[in-house]
Amino acid sequence: MSDMAAGAPGSRSHAQVKNTALFLRRWLANPLQMGSVIPSSPALCRRIAALVARAEDEVVVELGAGTGVISRALLNAGVPPERLVVVEIVRDMAEHLRNVLPGVNVIQGDAFELARALPERLHGKVGTAICGIPLVMLPTEQQQRFVDAVESVAPGKGFLLYTYCITSPLPYRKLGLTAKREAWTPLNVPPASVWRYTPIR
Repeated sequence: MSDMAAGAPGSRSHAQVKNTALFLRRWLANPLQMGSVIPSSPALCRRIAALVARAEDEVVVELGAGTGVISRALLNAGVPPERLVVVEIVRDMAEHLRNVLPGVNVIQGDAFELARALPERLHGKVGTAICGIPLVMLPTEQQQRFVDAVESVAPGKGFLLYTYCITSPLPYRKLGLTAKREAWTPLNVPPASVWRYTPIR
């Protein structure tokens, strides 16, 4: 996803340039784990943060956090650091996130094995799960595995998925889900949508 600044190229900070370089290296290492060669834009990050809901004793779980731009938007929107859990499979990216997100619980683990990655005390305590993994690129069996992984720790809650797809990137009926496009961000490069998927009961 994109983290392009709204101003001229010369206005980009050193941190933004560093983030983009790190993101590009990560994308080159494994494109199927990431949906874009650049991180998400501030406009998209704000849209996602506005859709988050949680009770006081619940956490927000971000899956595939990249360089942490959405994580920072969540913190800026009022999610306490101790109530934000970030799951990142790549060791170098997880270490980067620990450095730039003080107080946030960063877990190096597999989003498709959430019951194992997430501490048991947090099972059933997930208010919102946010997915930045390009699920559209995966076969249906893997998509179902992801849906089941989220359900194992956040029963009935579903998840938010940000994507470049205007139509649903997931065959939600096959996966036992309902789907609603909650936001569209034309200012992202390229334009992005945020979809909410919820298990059918």
